[in-house]
Formats: sequence, C-alpha cells, structure tokens
Amino acid sequence: MTEAIVIPGDTTKAYSHSSDSSLRYMPGLDVMRGIAICAVLTYHGIGSFPTFFEAFHASWANLLLEIFVRGGKGVQLFFVLSGFLISGLLLDRRNNSNYYSDFYLRRVLRIAPAYLVMLAVLYFTKSISTRFLTLSLLYVANMPGLLHVHPEYGPLWSLSVEEQFYLVWPWIVRHTSRRQLARFCVGLIVLTPVLRFALLHGPSFLSDIYFKTWAVGDFFAAGTLLALAVRSQKVRNQDTRSLERLILPLFLGFAALESIQIFYHPPTASFMHNVRASIMLESWLCLSTVLVLIGWLKPSLASINLVRPLLFLAKISYGLYLCHQFLFNLVERYWVIPNDGRISSLGIFFLRFLCETLLAIAVATLSRYTLEEFFLRLKPKARPTGPSVPQLT
Repeated sequence: MTEAIVIPGDTTKAYSHSSDSSLRYMPGLDVMRGIAICAVLTYHGIGSFPTFFEAFHASWANLLLEIFVRGGKGVQLFFVLSGFLISGLLLDRRNNSNYYSDFYLRRVLRIAPAYLVMLAVLYFTKSISTRFLTLSLLYVANMPGLLHVHPEYGPLWSLSVEEQFYLVWPWIVRHTSRRQLARFCVGLIVLTPVLRFALLHGPSFLSDIYFKTWAVGDFFAAGTLLALAVRSQKVRNQDTRSLERLILPLFLGFAALESIQIFYHPPTASFMHNVRASIMLESWLCLSTVLVLIGWLKPSLASINLVRPLLFLAKISYGLYLCHQFLFNLVERYWVIPNDGRISSLGIFFLRFLCETLLAIAVATLSRYTLEEFFLRLKPKARPTGPSVPQLT
C-alpha cells in the first residue's frame, strides 16, 4: 500500500505493492492531495472574505463566493485519503512484530519536526497563547471550547483530528478481522450523522459538529472501506469493475445532497434545520470518496500536463498546510485592500492571494527539502507482510 499516511498536507508519496512486493508510486492519489491543498488555500485566502464579493450585490459574485467557501471541504478529502492510506498500511503490516513501534516511529519522524517548528514560530510571534500552545502540543486543538480556550490558529484543528485517529486506529485494525473492520466502518458511516444530530441538541460546547474527531469519523471510515475493497480477491485479480460502478451513484449522491443544502433552508432552531445540518458533510463524503477512487483507479491522470503542478503541491503540502494561514495573516496585515465594490479592488484582492500563496509555497518548499527531508531519511524501511495490491496503469 502506501508509504504515506496523509494528514492535511502530508507530503510523502503514495505507493502500492505490486505482485512482487516492490514499491510503486501511485501518482493519482497525489493529484487528489494537490486538489485538496489548493481547495484549502483558496478557502483561507479568498472564501474567508465574503464582504469582498457581497459588496458587488451581483449573482456572479455570490456564485464565486459559494465556490471558494466550499474550498474549506478540502480537509474532508484529506481525511478520506488518510483513512484509505493509513488503513492500507496497517492492514499490510498488522502481522509484523514491530507493528506499533514501527508505525508510531514513522509518524513522529514525519509529523513532529515541522509541527514543532511551526508551533514555535506561532508562539514567539505571539500568534497563539500559552494555553493554546499546550492544547496543540497535546493534539487537542480541535476541542478548545471543551477546555475553555479560544481557538487561535485554524489549521491545527485537523492535525489534532488526524493524531487522534492515529492513536486508536492501529489498535482497531490489529484486533479485528477484515469483515469486522468493514462492518465497523459501515456502522460509523451510518451513525455519525445521527451523532451529529444528537450533538446539535446538546450543550453549546458539544454542538460543534464539524471539528471533533467523533463527528467526522465517517470520512476515515469511508477511506478504510476503500482500502479493504482494493485488497479484495477481485481487485487483486485486476477486476476493478465493482469499484468503477461506485463512482456514478456516489457522485449523484453528492449532487443530490448538495442541492438540498443550497436550495432548502428550514428555519433556524427547527427540527429540520438540525437534520439538514447533520447531513451537510455527507455530500462531501460522497465527493471525497469518488475522488480517492478515481485517483487510485486512474493513475494516468498525473501524466496530464495541466495537473502536474498538483504533484509538486502534494509533495510540499504538509508544510504548506502548516504555514499558509500564518503567512496569509502576515501579508494581509500589511496589505489592506479597500472593500469598495470596485472591480479593480477585486483584482488587487486576487493579486494579493497569488502573492501570499507563492510566499507560502516558497516557505513550504524550503521546509520540505531541508527540515522534513532530514527526518524522512531516518524513517525505518517498509516491511509489508500483507497481501499485495496491484498497481493500476
């Protein structure tokens, strides 16, 4: 399966074991990782400024805003990728004697160095408080409200979700059969929206249904089901038709659920409002699953010249995810654009986004080929023992 475990921005390349157990690069998944990080960048750099678009009082501006706001759901694509890749890695190695130590050593070497440097930068520039730093070091930055701490640096919430997933998922994979794991994941996908609905009727510090690990577990479960599916006997025999047949119904599910969210707006605090809110993420569960499926089924996507920049963004995406919001905030502090509803101001707004994105890419590239590369070289070599997964061509 993969050498990579995808956290938002994890940059290590994805690999698959061929019939001779050699490691082969899976570029299709890096295309999807590149799409995910681009979506997150556009959300934080453009979608987080709705007044720039609302000032035009025009339908085209509202449409643009809706598109950029949805870029925030790129994190959900990372979650499905993570479930797919990490579960595959664990399935392939769960009979190893050093199953836990090897897994956690690799995670620490991959994640901790750049993460700790970013926390130091945030703390010493007074971008975060000591209390939020403590939560981040403990990887509970996704639940500051439960601990009466103000959230101070947005990107850290999803990294906490990923770390909490890493904490429990190796044990679950190790101690369940494939059939039991599949049933558990189906249960998560079915019950997570129900849990979200229940949380909306609870106290305010629990009613956050988008940032807590237990409220987004269905995304990791969907990725795990895909990891199990590509290890089925049919797929190992190069029969992928059952996987290909999933793409259309999942995409139609995305379209139907997204249409409900766009056109159906029940009164706030009503029963139907909470029902709608509890299923809002399910459309992105469908779309993210489709994209991961396509990435695995169609690695030739990476050979298209238009998408090749996505491969580079995937490679630096961990550092890019970590640093981009800090650099965006820095640029925006000194480059203030008047919100006067003029096309020229909107053009300058997009120019600022381009400049701050290029700055973030430069910093992330430096991090990837210096700090991160040094620790990546210390990772233990892969020793897969599970059944092989064919690399599609």
